[in-house]
Amino acid sequence: MRNMTKGLLIGLAALPLAVGCSSDGGGSSDAVDQAHDVQDAYVEAFEAGDADAMIELHSDDATWVNQTHRDTRTGTAAMTNLLEWVVEATDLDQSEIVDRFVSDDGTEGVIVYHWVGHRTDNGEAFDLDMTHVQEYENGEITQVTASFANSDASDQLTG
Repeated sequence: MRNMTKGLLIGLAALPLAVGCSSDGGGSSDAVDQAHDVQDAYVEAFEAGDADAMIELHSDDATWVNQTHRDTRTGTAAMTNLLEWVVEATDLDQSEIVDRFVSDDGTEGVIVYHWVGHRTDNGEAFDLDMTHVQEYENGEITQVTASFANSDASDQLTG
């Protein structure tokens, strides 16, 4: 039942983008091609644990919205701090990209993660299902809205 609930929550988080979206990169417009390129590069950087490469994909005034913690961060310095922490906390051998797609107009994309790692403050393990809705403009990520399918995500990440 727990996995079905997680799947439902992930699906609901992605539902606004699910209509008219493409997962195969077969779109012909420049915006769609750029969005797929940015998303591919982001996934590759995440899987390699390369915070610098992830940071480079964001605009200078990109915004990160974490709905679970009601936290919003804007700008390169904030993004650098956040993504360096993500890389430090992530267990790359256990974390995986579950699904991803880009909208048919290339303005948004979704990445669904199974994110496993450890808290950097005390080393306690976390195991979370997370969805990122990324907004794209001119070949850059301008906003990321993160949500977690786990009701205890705050407890797992911050205690």
